[in-house]
Amino acid sequence: MNKALVSNKNTYCSIYFLLSISLLTYLPVQAGQLSIQFENDGLFASDGNYTNGFALAWESKTLQNYQPQYKSSMPLLFQWQHSMRFPLNKNKSAWGVKVSQRMWTPNDIGITGSQNNDRPYVGLVELESHTADYGSFFSQKNWLALGVIGPKARAERVQTKVHQVTGSTIPQGWQYQVEEQITAQFAYEVDSLFYRNRKYRGKYFTNSQWEVSGFSHVALGNLNTQASLGLLFRWGTMLPNSFGRLSSHFGHIGNLTEALHGSHLTTYVRLGLGYRFNDLSIEGSLPYDSLIELQHKQATASIGFSWALEDFALTWSLNSYTRAYHSDIKPWHSYGSLTLSCAL
Repeated sequence: MNKALVSNKNTYCSIYFLLSISLLTYLPVQAGQLSIQFENDGLFASDGNYTNGFALAWESKTLQNYQPQYKSSMPLLFQWQHSMRFPLNKNKSAWGVKVSQRMWTPNDIGITGSQNNDRPYVGLVELESHTADYGSFFSQKNWLALGVIGPKARAERVQTKVHQVTGSTIPQGWQYQVEEQITAQFAYEVDSLFYRNRKYRGKYFTNSQWEVSGFSHVALGNLNTQASLGLLFRWGTMLPNSFGRLSSHFGHIGNLTEALHGSHLTTYVRLGLGYRFNDLSIEGSLPYDSLIELQHKQATASIGFSWALEDFALTWSLNSYTRAYHSDIKPWHSYGSLTLSCAL
């Protein structure tokens, strides 16, 4: 391999690592909420398609965006990113960062050869920034992410170690994974309330409410370009305080420990339809000839709950999505997601 190419790749990884460390060491000074998220399809006795995700995320405390100090509390990068939104004067604003790793595999990871009719092996690591406006009936969020797809994501090492510990099938085909490439993404999401009923007054479930809202999410970049919209149903307490904290964007959970004081439980169901224009995890460069074609039309469904208790919060969900490529033998895939959060 060309020495200059190797040097450039090592430089990218060094810069990525230094940015991650510098941002994460800066966060405790700013307080806010720290979250760790795990996603895996093992709950459904499966090992294929989107198989595992991990995210370490931080979000600041919110400030009213008409207060003069709210914008100066953000680093310059986030001030610029925050301007990429609809101007709102009555919402609370926040900003944050996330480091994550995700991986995708064929449906049968025990096969040693290449599988040109199945999804390839893919590993991805990303460093992401976001800004958010939260209101009781309208919220908006945007994300900027820089990542690396391919061997430098170290997905093979992670999956092999985990499967050795759990006694699962050891993956045999990571030598055929999507080749290395830098990724860049921008995403934007809006949540809008349709209806929220009055608080219930009774012996049980007092102060509980239910609501229906709509969301739209757009992603642009070489990793994937897609657009989706859908409905979100929630039931629980203090719904206006936590509106917009949930998201269809991977790894995002708003600052629930600040929004919800005391003990509060919220259950939810999310349904979405979308269209995907490109997907590097399917269409990326491979060391063999792939025969699979991207399935553009997408559908998703999630059911879960969030429980906040003083300075801690737990969010858990079951998530399903339709096949991502035409030749997939399974019409639906599912995975579980768990997020643990604490106030700093």
